[in-house]
Amino acid sequence: MKAPFQFGSLAEKENFIDRVDDRALLKQLLMSGIHVMLISPRRWGKSSLVKAVGEELMAENKNVRVCYIDAFSISTETEFYRVFASRVMSCAVSRFKKGVEEMKKFITGAVPQLVIRDKVTEFVTFDLRFQPQEKDKLEILELPEKIAAAKGLRIIVCIDEFQQLANIPQYPDMEGKMRSVWQQQHNVSYCMYGSKRHMMTEIFNDSTKPFYRFGQVIWLKKIEERYWVEFIVKAFERTGKSITTEFAKRICDVTKCHSWYVQQLSFFIWNATDSQVTEEIFNRALQRLIDTNAPMFQNDVEQLTASQKAMLHAVNNGNYQFAAEATKRMYAMGNANTIARNKRILQDKDYIEQKGTRFDFVDPIFQLWFNQEYSN
Repeated sequence: MKAPFQFGSLAEKENFIDRVDDRALLKQLLMSGIHVMLISPRRWGKSSLVKAVGEELMAENKNVRVCYIDAFSISTETEFYRVFASRVMSCAVSRFKKGVEEMKKFITGAVPQLVIRDKVTEFVTFDLRFQPQEKDKLEILELPEKIAAAKGLRIIVCIDEFQQLANIPQYPDMEGKMRSVWQQQHNVSYCMYGSKRHMMTEIFNDSTKPFYRFGQVIWLKKIEERYWVEFIVKAFERTGKSITTEFAKRICDVTKCHSWYVQQLSFFIWNATDSQVTEEIFNRALQRLIDTNAPMFQNDVEQLTASQKAMLHAVNNGNYQFAAEATKRMYAMGNANTIARNKRILQDKDYIEQKGTRFDFVDPIFQLWFNQEYSN
């Protein structure tokens, strides 16, 4: 029997939860030609949301094309332009015979490689070999608008983990070119989304940066508990098993409605249940969730300094007055400069986040693990 809970891949169909308002807003913005910058911590469901919106838009309008670019592993300027061009061409052209002509028509400075992915439908993807010159870079950035105008399309370009591009040495030059070209396009919408909140904020909310006020910045919120509870209970029922509303709420409480962990913990509970969820099953599944993620947590903590771990201890114990003499002595947090630097680093790396005057762990299961490993 296929499990009704999904994690580690994009949530689709019955595994995609709610986001009704988010979907409606994102669709309206992109179809209105308003660019979107979507920001949230890792594994909150950004990619699933964008994919769901893209599929809905293409199903509702045959002239819409959506292309997806994953910037996570792009490490050079040349690779960015190559991937950008190939993904845009792939989403706009799907037949081999047309592919060669289209490629030659829209790109003059690259050698196309056409790869047939499906011999029955002749679906193809494109790859390019070239060392972009200045004119090639601008031509590639203009590519979506050229194709959209020529073919009567609305093209939506979605770039996942956009902030990773900022690690490319030539990014400042790329950033200026992207803003200059993309802001003049009328048939293309861009959706840039990422999980490094401080980097995304710096790129899109800093008035000194080219992408300042490029479009609508959306801070994605967690899915509300009531939607998760309904989903969990129905998923168990659909597969001939049973979980009470109280247990479903406890899943949400312990994971703080973190999308990845709700699905993962629900899976472990479902997998251990023959008919009815019990207290023992719940507790064993929760420990398995912690143990499963422990190697990743351990590796992360090993990269931290002693004073950074000390700050995590303080946050874990509810002590947020880092500069107070009593707190500094109790946790050996270092001097004022060290405290300020560590607070910035731990926030930038999404270990902790500030909520008003208090701080909290970003990852709820990391905090449970940290409690178990370092509570003494």
